[in-house]
Amino acid sequence: MKNYFVLTFLLSIILTNAQILDKAAVNLAYRYTGRNVLQAGLEFRLGESSYKSLIIGPSMLYTRINETHKFLPEANVYYTNNGQLYGVSINEYAIEPRIGISLLNLLFLNTGYAFPIHKEKYFKGITLGIQFNIAPNHSKFYDKMKIM
Repeated sequence: MKNYFVLTFLLSIILTNAQILDKAAVNLAYRYTGRNVLQAGLEFRLGESSYKSLIIGPSMLYTRINETHKFLPEANVYYTNNGQLYGVSINEYAIEPRIGISLLNLLFLNTGYAFPIHKEKYFKGITLGIQFNIAPNHSKFYDKMKIM
């Protein structure tokens, strides 16, 4: 399972044409997936369109399971189109398809459903999440605001 996360990370680096900081951001998120989960990771924006883009990234989840601290790797893919957000994430315990709202790629508000893939069903049911993306100055990660 860890090999898939490493492969996803390396593939995302190659596809960004060595301009990682221009289209990269650090994400910080909170999700409720049947339990409280904190998330931190990287996001890479692929595509040149200002309102349609593919965002991929690896991240690390933190939660408490059975009175112990757990750190779990996760990979996610999002497609944004004029503020609409469609995505999926996968970790060791669940696959989570998501829909939501993207506010200029700065803030993602999403909901979805966690389908357990492990015999221990730690993550299952309806999910709710909020994610902040923090990019360097003059980054191409954020969408530009349209003013009529």
